Amino acid sequence: MGLFRGLLCAVFAAAFCNPANADSTIDYSFGGGWTGNVFKDPSALSSPFTEGKLSLRGSLALENSEFAYGLNASARRLARYRFADERRAGAEFGFDRDLGEAVKLTLRGGIEHRQEGDLFLALPGLLIGYRKAEVAAAASAGITVEHAGGKSRLVAALSSLQRAKARFTLPALPHTRLEADNRLLDLTGGHIRPLFGGEAGITLQYRANRIPAGQQHPLDRFPAETLRGSLAYGRAFGDGITLMAEAGIVRVGSPELGVSVDRTRPFLKAELAIPLPRDTVFKAKFGRDIQLADIDDPLGEDVRTAGLSLETALTERLKLALAYEHARSDWLYYDYRTRTTATTATLTYTLAKGAAAALEYSRLVRRETDKAAGFRVDGLAMRFSGSF
Repeated sequence: MGLFRGLLCAVFAAAFCNPANADSTIDYSFGGGWTGNVFKDPSALSSPFTEGKLSLRGSLALENSEFAYGLNASARRLARYRFADERRAGAEFGFDRDLGEAVKLTLRGGIEHRQEGDLFLALPGLLIGYRKAEVAAAASAGITVEHAGGKSRLVAALSSLQRAKARFTLPALPHTRLEADNRLLDLTGGHIRPLFGGEAGITLQYRANRIPAGQQHPLDRFPAETLRGSLAYGRAFGDGITLMAEAGIVRVGSPELGVSVDRTRPFLKAELAIPLPRDTVFKAKFGRDIQLADIDDPLGEDVRTAGLSLETALTERLKLALAYEHARSDWLYYDYRTRTTATTATLTYTLAKGAAAALEYSRLVRRETDKAAGFRVDGLAMRFSGSF
């Protein structure tokens, strides 16, 4: 407790005694639109919506260190299905300190409270929804050491998602737990150094997702862990082209994993950015990894993602952004697959004093092994945003 108390005292002392070391910004965004599929499922229920976001971010420069913080809140209101309204509020911080000429300490942390709703049952003349709340928290600590012409880094991170019981719109139904809690541990170590005009690195990562024992079989959610080793190379070329590529293998393990499931799979990550004439930037990305958290499968998903994007300036103030992404997910516990394609087109007009107005059209198409579970989401939104 003494370390954290001293850190807080130092932060507030610097803020009050030397305001020149402090910097803060308020970001805002508000708007509304229409979505053709509120719950992203075959029911295809549509509704207009309004939304708003507000955040405060800042930093304090201390002796041999820097403290950064952020506070944020957002809300989304659905005109036709109020039980599905979304509210979020959270805080995050970061602390960087030079422990020596070649050693740097990095601390990160954050917590967010979320409230939203979903659809439980939709029949002709009968619609039952529910409200749910959850708390997401994350913390990490890292050490970076410069030596032998390169940098070595070790990071330990822990994230937690705690879910409350669902409250149904039908009063006769009792509050019920529908989803399991989980805790994800991530240990990552690596080394990076200059090579052939760019940088090359090696990474070793261990991840373990833990589910409370009493929630595993009742909620069909099980623990799993992965171990990954990979090599990476990145380079920025003279004409503005940047390239990053990483490849390796990842091995997954779990007591609930079937014996016929391939436990060792490729790990891939690649990103390419190419500047084009007339203030245009083209980007491409591809990745493959095993996800253990925020998934539909009880255990894990082998996800392959490919994406393309194009950003161009039509005029000095008007910009167009196009994005396409295709994700293929193979479940590990069940013999099941999903295919998701997302496309967005955004026109952004810069107003006075850095504010901007944006018009966005989006389409998401989901295909699953069970063809009846597929769906499509079309959306249109208008937003105003800025900072001061």
